[in-house]
Formats: sequence, C-alpha cells, structure tokens
Amino acid sequence: MRAMILAAGFGTRMRPLTDHTPKPLLEVAGLPLLEHHLLRLEAAGVDKVVINVGHLAERILNHFGATSGPQGLLQASWQGHQHTLTLAFSREEVPLETGGGIARALSLPNALTVDDADDTPFLLINGDVWCDADLPQLMSEAIASRQLNPLPLAGLVLVDNPPHHPKGDFLLTPSGMVRDEARDQEGNRLTFSGLSWLSPTLIRHAIADNDEWCDTNAVFKLAPLLRDAMHRGEVRGYHHRGKWIDVGTPERLAELDTLLNSGM
Repeated sequence: MRAMILAAGFGTRMRPLTDHTPKPLLEVAGLPLLEHHLLRLEAAGVDKVVINVGHLAERILNHFGATSGPQGLLQASWQGHQHTLTLAFSREEVPLETGGGIARALSLPNALTVDDADDTPFLLINGDVWCDADLPQLMSEAIASRQLNPLPLAGLVLVDNPPHHPKGDFLLTPSGMVRDEARDQEGNRLTFSGLSWLSPTLIRHAIADNDEWCDTNAVFKLAPLLRDAMHRGEVRGYHHRGKWIDVGTPERLAELDTLLNSGM
C-alpha cells in the first residue's frame, strides 16, 4: 500500500513556532514530526508516500531535497532505518482543504495510485498527530475490506475522547461501522485520530458527481464525503486504545517530545 501525509496546513495554533517553520518540520525527540511518520510507514512496509505541501512549502521540499522528475512530479528519496522510501510532493498554491488535497494527489502520475483505474486503498495520516496504532494491521483491514458488501470506502482509527475534545466525533457501532452522531445514537462516541485508510473511489465518485471539482485546484472538504459514506454504511471504524496525541499546540508538542524521549 501507499500512503499520504497531510502537511499543507498553516499551523496557526502553533504560532509563533510556525511563523518560519512548517509544523511538520517542528522537532520532537530529535527528529521532525514528519520523519517520525515516515519511520512508522517504513516499518509497516509502505514504499511510496505522497506529502502535500502548502504553507512554507519550500522549507519541506528543501529539507528532503525534492527535485522535478518525470512529468514534472516533485519527488525525493528518503532513507529510513532499513529501506528507502520514495516521496512524491503535491504542491498546493492555495489551500485545497483535505478533499481537494487528496484529489490533487490522486491526479499525480503513479504517485498515490498506479493509474486512474487503480482502486487500492491508501493510508491517510494527518501530519499533526502522533499515534502508535498498528499500521500493518490497519493495512490488512483495508485490503480485507475489499471483500465486504457493501464495499467500505474508508476505515477510521478512533480514540477515546481527549480533554480538549470531550464530545467526540463519531459513533462506533458494535458491528464496527462508523456513524454520524446526529443520525444514529447506537454505539460509543469516539474521536477521529487523524489516521485512516481511504479508497480512491470515495474521491473519484465525488468528483464525478460535481463538475466544479474536476479541476486539480478544486477546493472541497473530506468530512462531508465521509459523512455521506457513513449514511450508506460504507465506513469502518477501529477503536485504538494506545497512545495518541493531537500535536495542535506548543504544550502538546512538548508532551509528545517527553513521550518519545521516554522510549515509549
């Protein structure tokens, strides 16, 4: 499987740290946050990662030594502990929101998918979270889901509600389906971790149904697409009870630094 890391945000809540450094390059335990994600993806067997960049994009591109490859694709090689990962960068001149950012990444040649007909699920990671979820298991769940009916289009890793988000986001039913809280009260309300797998079909169907989204610079959100899929019974959920930190403030950045430096 391939993966995408969302790294194009402004990091407003982290200012002034992000005035001159993009949030994905802020260091924790001696490494940029972005490289902690890459190490976990390397260990899980992922070999190609797409990273979208926007705010202070040049800092990220220069950090990885990105160059223009075939068909103008910005790419780089990154050496992990054991393997080299191929990185492809999707540059956003204006913020495209999560849905538009994924759509743009899907348009890049042999980046997030092999071609336009490839419907293999991919991992999606918010660049400003850290989670010790079992990525190989999540990848196996994504592949196995292709045999289910109805066909799931997404799988969300959900966590217990943190103090800064006590009401949670979605409901996880006993059968492992994710529901929008407003429409279904059966299950445990949990918080979306920022870690998931998606089928390219979710985005492609949305683009096919909305002419204005066909442009590679279209701006649209992912959340409404996920909620529509939930109502159709097409979103799976997994309750992760391990470590998770939303690195949205300097205080939580310091919390993660302490956690990783402790060897956990």
